[in-house]
Amino acid sequence: MERHREVPRAGDRTVQRYEREMGLPIRRPVAHPLGGVFATKAELDDWVAAGPTRVDLVAKRLHGRTNKIGADFLQADSEIALTFSGIALQTSDREMRKRRTQIARKAYETIMRLREKINFNEAERDRLDANLQRLKSELQKLGESF
Repeated sequence: MERHREVPRAGDRTVQRYEREMGLPIRRPVAHPLGGVFATKAELDDWVAAGPTRVDLVAKRLHGRTNKIGADFLQADSEIALTFSGIALQTSDREMRKRRTQIARKAYETIMRLREKINFNEAERDRLDANLQRLKSELQKLGESF
């Protein structure tokens, strides 16, 4: 009954992806769980009427990618800020110390503002929090108050 064969451009991988990501209602025969799949016309019609659209799927993927990029960016920014604060702590040049401290402080403030818009997993959040705590401590050693 392979219904997807009747739909143009809906190959096996497309059907598998739609099942996995959008809940396409397909059935696997008990005797052949790894074989072909099928679905009734009524199930497919209901799924099309009530299910997520391709636009919804694309939006979900983009949001996930954007969130991951944002988390990675804030982590990298925290590491760069730590580099600048480390340079500021080690230099004897007052002007260089001042500029590097300003850069590190601006990065700290930016990260604190932007982190509220990102959904971190636990490991990402813990790593960023550790960097921010260390950065704040180094900035305080440089004379910054919070």
